[in-house]
Amino acid sequence: MRYSLIYSKRAQHKLKRLPEEAAARIIGALELLAEEESPHLQVKRLTNSPLFSLRVGVYRVILAFEHQQLVIMAVDPDHRRNVYNNL
Repeated sequence: MRYSLIYSKRAQHKLKRLPEEAAARIIGALELLAEEESPHLQVKRLTNSPLFSLRVGVYRVILAFEHQQLVIMAVDPDHRRNVYNNL
């Protein structure tokens, strides 16, 4: 079962500003996650939130899942010290 991967405008903007190597690692990790049968089991659920966090080195990607449409939406990739500030 393949999930579709959608990047929010905020995620697209932040990925462009990250170092090229870091952005490539994040995109690769998201593509691997989209291939998983149950990707929500591979990520950490945020407390009191419908969102999830994917760890990619020192970066975290905030994700939302839509199971009816089999979509993973990358909401906000950022360094681990900053990513949880604006939720």
